Amino acid sequence: MSSKRNVFIRESSGLLKQVNLLDAVMLNIGNMSAGVTLFESISPYINNYPGGVLWLASIIGLVFAFPQLLVYTYMTRKMGRTGGDYVWISRNLNGAIGSTMAIALMLESVAYFALVAFFSASSINAVLYTIGSVDNSPSLVSLSNNVFVNPYNGGLTFEQKALFYGIAAAFFVIVILLNIFRSRWGYSIVTGFGIVSLSTLVIAMIVIGASAGRFGTAITPFLNSINSSLVNVYQSSPHTAFPTNFSIVSTVLLLPLFALYTYPWMQAGPAVSAEFKQSDRVAKFNLVFALLLTAILVTGGFLEMDLVAGYPFNFVAYPYFIYNFWTVAIALAGNPALQWLIGIGAIAWNFFVLAYGIIVFSRYVFALSFDRILPEKFAEVNRFGSPVYAHALDLTITLLFLLVPVFSLNAALSLYGATILGSIYFLVASTAGAIYGLRNRAKAISVAGVISALYFAFLTYEAATNPLFGFTTSTGSVNLTTLIFVVGVLVVGFLVYLVSNYRNKKKGIDISLVFKEIPPE
Repeated sequence: MSSKRNVFIRESSGLLKQVNLLDAVMLNIGNMSAGVTLFESISPYINNYPGGVLWLASIIGLVFAFPQLLVYTYMTRKMGRTGGDYVWISRNLNGAIGSTMAIALMLESVAYFALVAFFSASSINAVLYTIGSVDNSPSLVSLSNNVFVNPYNGGLTFEQKALFYGIAAAFFVIVILLNIFRSRWGYSIVTGFGIVSLSTLVIAMIVIGASAGRFGTAITPFLNSINSSLVNVYQSSPHTAFPTNFSIVSTVLLLPLFALYTYPWMQAGPAVSAEFKQSDRVAKFNLVFALLLTAILVTGGFLEMDLVAGYPFNFVAYPYFIYNFWTVAIALAGNPALQWLIGIGAIAWNFFVLAYGIIVFSRYVFALSFDRILPEKFAEVNRFGSPVYAHALDLTITLLFLLVPVFSLNAALSLYGATILGSIYFLVASTAGAIYGLRNRAKAISVAGVISALYFAFLTYEAATNPLFGFTTSTGSVNLTTLIFVVGVLVVGFLVYLVSNYRNKKKGIDISLVFKEIPPE
């Protein structure tokens, strides 16, 4: 093989080994976003799956995540480099495939983060409305109805859109600048958000559990604010934690909803693996700790809701959206300080997700630049180990994507359907892991990779055919905006590879040699 000095832009990445186990676990927890899952992401759609049980679907999803966990942990220990799964996809499958998929995933991810930032107003709206309703505060209710309105409902004024854009843009500017000044600050921000988010989620669980004996009385003011008929529904519903019409099929069909937010999203820690302190220890444990903690919180949250409120009632109330794990905890808190603490936690989860995304995006850009696919400038780091220009690119693209909901909410919502790219990407990553296992006689990895690939094939099919995921409409036709975006980012990824290949050949550099080497740390 050729010397690394000849194929990579330099002999060392320049990144600093400063990511400890806690940092890596928090990155992954942000990636799996348990708190967002317990908000309005999954539960409102339960009535599309009669007899489906959320907490049981969470356990099944965890079981199906183990083969992927095995692949990602093993490959991170074998090829722990910046860019994580991009490195082993491009080395075990093909450079063009790895580059195309990584660029497509990056563009989809940054669009998703921009949407999360803009639509985080929905969590602010829910917190203000819930506290205002249960505490009889007209001013808070007015803020939720007139200023921090729920953007998913549409009908936003230009001033409201400008406010949401301003909040989101300010967050990105501040956090990206802090990442640029010192990469260590970026990890500290993620870990700080993680500790706050996790702590408040646990507090919310304690509040709901401690209120089980008085749930019917304590929740009444909140139910009346949503729809007074819900009080009668609760009183007449059997308070059982399991449905009499239980359906294993409906429960399994809930898995793609979990796949949108939780278990499959394991690329955050591996993407920064070249920066791990105590590399093998962190590589070995960061994903499994994050996965198990996420599973405990998500499964526990949904199970607790069914134990306390009863499955039949939740089945009716969840589709109102405003009724969910977080708002129920706020309504039951009975103490303004506790209400606001839980409410801040519900909002913080959105920004926790954004903070980890800022780091991970920059590392994929860095890896592609180090491989000469993207301009070498994006692989430059300052003396504090921060890829300055990669972060600048992130900020530029994010601010542009943030304009989409300002000009068209429908177009913005259509971009959520592009999460099908995530399923396709993990299918490719699992396949690469299986091939590595075959070539290196690691039978367990080959088997795990095949099982994981089959699971993601199922998730991709569901994402492509189920209208809930946005790629298709309720009439069965493909959402044109989503299709153009998905095909567009794949085409862009492939064109970037072709242009890079052509330009490097003119310089006398064969970039195919890059994908026969493991990048230096």
